[in-house]
Amino acid sequence: MSVSTSHRATAVAHLVDASLPGQVRVGITTSPPVSRLPSGVAALDALLGGGVPQGRISEVLGPPSSGRTSLLLSLLATTTRRGEVVAWVDLADAMHPESCTRAGVEVCRLLWVRPRQPADGLRCTEILLQAGGFALVALDCGMAPPGVWRTRVWPRLLRAAEQSHTALVVLAPQPIVGSPATLGLRVRARRTCWLPGLWPLFEGFDTVAHLDRSKLGNTGGVHVRVRAESRIPSLSDTSHEPAHEHDDAARLCVRS
Repeated sequence: MSVSTSHRATAVAHLVDASLPGQVRVGITTSPPVSRLPSGVAALDALLGGGVPQGRISEVLGPPSSGRTSLLLSLLATTTRRGEVVAWVDLADAMHPESCTRAGVEVCRLLWVRPRQPADGLRCTEILLQAGGFALVALDCGMAPPGVWRTRVWPRLLRAAEQSHTALVVLAPQPIVGSPATLGLRVRARRTCWLPGLWPLFEGFDTVAHLDRSKLGNTGGVHVRVRAESRIPSLSDTSHEPAHEHDDAARLCVRS
């Protein structure tokens, strides 16, 4: 049964008058291209299709000492060097100003927020997204268990990110966002690296990052090896040694 044009117009008018969140579209529309923020690691950006998508939620998942904070530092450094303003909602209390500076982050373009509770962190994140003007907002959840996060808040944060065209990056041990997440990048430390000598010194971690989910392209089958070395005084992306047929390798050097 066909629907007359007048009936369709009436239905659209009622939806508009209801002032519901979201948008009302009639007919088939094409999605605009997604802009991205590069991470500064070429192999990782290739895996992500150019970087972290703006206006979307991306999860970086992994336990402590897995490399997720090192990836965030590289992303913050690359974004602030482009002249953009970023924010770090730091429930994990992982931000160290001197380490950020040595990693290449322009701290004058970084807003650091230290909430005490997960609920406060979610509220701070929403305020930042609604304020606009931030290219990237990172929510570092620390080791808070998945049960403490309100599932109903993530669709609201996604809408706020879409409206402000902000990349929302959530760092957590396990997935907590659910279906509103566009990307799910899981990182794990493969081995600990030590400098040889009579008294071995800690050099860093060999970390593997795997794209578990993506609504925009590649999923699974490709790994990026990220190595965080505290002794190297600059960020670089110099090692491209394939681990096996479907692996790309990259080196991420973050000073501390």
